[in-house]
Amino acid sequence: MKWYEKWFDENYLKLYNHRDLADAQRQADLIVRTLKPSKDAAILDLACGEGRHCMIFHQRGYRISGMDLSETLIRIGKQRHPQLDLFTGDMREIPGRYDIILSLFTSFGYFDTDEENEQVVESVSAALNSGGWYWLDFLNPEHVRSKLVPESESELADGSRAIERRRIDGATVIKEIQLVADGRTTGYEERVRMYTRDELETFFRRHGIIPEGAFGDYAGAPHSAASERTIVYGRKQ
Repeated sequence: MKWYEKWFDENYLKLYNHRDLADAQRQADLIVRTLKPSKDAAILDLACGEGRHCMIFHQRGYRISGMDLSETLIRIGKQRHPQLDLFTGDMREIPGRYDIILSLFTSFGYFDTDEENEQVVESVSAALNSGGWYWLDFLNPEHVRSKLVPESESELADGSRAIERRRIDGATVIKEIQLVADGRTTGYEERVRMYTRDELETFFRRHGIIPEGAFGDYAGAPHSAASERTIVYGRKQ
């Protein structure tokens, strides 16, 4: 079983329960300000999780759907947000057609090979209408290398303990996660292949998506080597 087939369950939501809703709102503001979508644009949140970003756009009156490989997260999302259109699917084979496709919160670089990761961009391009936008919110490899914390431990809201060990192997950042509750330990792993802005934009161009710009954070700062994030966006020819 691949790591991403195991990890995205209830424990994933527990570990990342601290995610800042204000950051999600700021990125939504940035997307709207930059892409200026009409309210009838068909938007897809790719690897949407339980629908956190989808809910923000829905509340603002946009027509958005969410797709995720995890049946668990989609089920939880439908329970929490029954008004949302959430469904399961593989990001390498996106069904339907859209005007905007969003990849948020580092939902890229999950696969073993560059070819598989590039296949996601190919799939995005095939699912975009002519003139449609792809927005990719990804980590910045230079920032990750300079700020990596090898090990940390935290107590989660339910009283369980999370031990996280991080390392970089070549161009892949790896996080080993142990969740300890009631004397039992459950182990998970995250593996993300890091790509530079230039590499991501090369993927875009190879599949007919013309890069239009990049940001370094959710407030819209220009991208640089020191940026916290690499947010690239482009338009399908």
